[in-house]
Amino acid sequence: MASPHSPSSLKAVIAETPLGFAGVALSETGIRHATLFHRTRAAASGELGSCGTVEGLDERADEVIGLLQAYAAGRADALAAFPVDLPRAEPFQQAVWRTLREIPAGETRTYGWIARRVGEPQASRAVGAAVGGNPVPLWLPCHRVIGSDGTLTGFGGGLEMKRMLLELEGALPRPLFAEPKVEAAGTR
Repeated sequence: MASPHSPSSLKAVIAETPLGFAGVALSETGIRHATLFHRTRAAASGELGSCGTVEGLDERADEVIGLLQAYAAGRADALAAFPVDLPRAEPFQQAVWRTLREIPAGETRTYGWIARRVGEPQASRAVGAAVGGNPVPLWLPCHRVIGSDGTLTGFGGGLEMKRMLLELEGALPRPLFAEPKVEAAGTR
């Protein structure tokens, strides 16, 4: 999955979806970096720019945009097969990142499960660090990793986004009613 291509060969693709703007940095062989959903195109573009992407056409852009739109519309498995081209990293990190793709849509796994899967059963904390450094969120679904007690734990996009993604995929039940908004004291 790793590629020696220079960052300047990465092409930015950004999709507008019902959940916001999400993007990827494409190398010649797959997705090298990805963003979570952002409120603006500029935010997604800025995150991709920090990965060394350049604006330009890529023949895979329409496919990637369609996959992100399908995912945001509720087709949880839409991102499962598109190739990922991981950046250079330690072998342990790469093994953890590859294992994330084994977690089926609509299901969750624990850090301990991943640790056992990569052959390091005592390395749950190291797995957490590797998951936290996932360069390709959504496509390598780190949001599907939860604490050993079933709680939602750290996520780069925040726990509210993690909950929303798991609800979208059916791994968590969606609330029947919207949460009431609480006004701050003194505002009316």
